[in-house]
Amino acid sequence: MTTARQANPHASAQPGAVMPLDLSDPMPLWAQLAGELRRRLSSGDFDERFPTEAQLAADFGVSRATVREAIRRLRSEGLLEARRGSGTFVVHRQLDAPILGTSGLAHAITAAGLVEVSKVLRVEEGPAGEAAARALGTESHKTVQWVERVRYADGEPLALDRSALALDAAQRRAFLRGDLTQGSLYGLLEALCGVRITGGSEQLRAVTCNQAERRLLRPGRGEGVFEVERIAYAAGRPVEWRRSLVRGRGYVLGATWGMLPPASRG
Repeated sequence: MTTARQANPHASAQPGAVMPLDLSDPMPLWAQLAGELRRRLSSGDFDERFPTEAQLAADFGVSRATVREAIRRLRSEGLLEARRGSGTFVVHRQLDAPILGTSGLAHAITAAGLVEVSKVLRVEEGPAGEAAARALGTESHKTVQWVERVRYADGEPLALDRSALALDAAQRRAFLRGDLTQGSLYGLLEALCGVRITGGSEQLRAVTCNQAERRLLRPGRGEGVFEVERIAYAAGRPVEWRRSLVRGRGYVLGATWGMLPPASRG
């Protein structure tokens, strides 16, 4: 029987890299392997094809029994599925709730039974700039509240949001007391600033990420990204200009029109 290779402290955790398992670690080898495969699934390494048991056993220097147990655990988590006669495949969970409207991404993620969190990249006051000023009906040098977050679903990056909020000085101070690591931005605006979003408009377009955006979103090979540009209003006044980049694999956009059969309504 083969044995796991000794861990290399200088090994890289870059996408596609095979991280050796650690014989000195008290964690079972199948659990170490499951964790490493989970990391690579999140990075999109297996978008095209998931390796066979024989390939994984050779890559990690473990027995087929160890590989089977790791795969069994990942199947129980809904990350992999076995198809008789075809092998093991990656399960790409998608959010089919609408991205448009005030329910937003946080609601869609939790409604799908996934864990919703955000990594806050920037919360600061600054000039609106041309694009935000045009959307908010103000001047480019006017101060707005900037918020930038990466949105995660079950630990996987799904969207990058950049918002400019047209708030007065008192509202900006109140807003800073809020927790932006989870939940809806609009919920915080209403609870802390007394600003209730009542409507909005959005435009969607397919785009390509720059290098910094790709590092944050980690789209898989061949995965598209679309941009959502939003203006949100409170009682007819523009309050937020937002540019979101959303991974194409993570969302399904749908629309209905005309007369529908009763079973399709609602």
